[in-house]
Amino acid sequence: MIKNILCCGVLYHEIEYLLRGSNTNIKAVNPGLHVDCKKMASAITSSLHEIGGDETAVIIGSQCHPDMCSMVSGHGRIIQAKNCIEMLLGDKMAQLEAESRTFFITVGWLENWQSIFVEGLKWDSIDARQNFGYYERILLLDTGIMPVDEEKVLEFYDYTQIPIEIMPISLDYFKGLLNQILESVSM
Repeated sequence: MIKNILCCGVLYHEIEYLLRGSNTNIKAVNPGLHVDCKKMASAITSSLHEIGGDETAVIIGSQCHPDMCSMVSGHGRIIQAKNCIEMLLGDKMAQLEAESRTFFITVGWLENWQSIFVEGLKWDSIDARQNFGYYERILLLDTGIMPVDEEKVLEFYDYTQIPIEIMPISLDYFKGLLNQILESVSM
């Protein structure tokens, strides 16, 4: 039986990697939709209807949209995490935030930052510096699945003016969450 997953495009590559060889249908929503609740709701709702059935594993953070849980209700189950960073780090996220004011990204975020901040939020470099000014660092979580494009890292640094550190991480915690939700969805 085919398993259906609806995910945020930020984690598409990691999900595809972890489920390679399985009989899984993975549909991703555009990460740039995070900045527009109406468009994001429309994309999630229409994707859930398109996938059909009531047993879809939704790999989008429960706090990525204010109505996420109610949108998913009756269509499937949502992963037990607030956002994609918590899916990757779990409790380690709080520890890293305690070290310094940290904005977290992944290679998927790095691929989509312009659609999120420039196109979606309409931030120019001054807006970016004002909004990112709170942070002491940007931490790029490198799962090793996709190469880190150094040119994109430099472009994002130029845009934010916040130092970017690259931290290799394991997919073990995320794999556990993914297996847990797939087991809970009787597909």
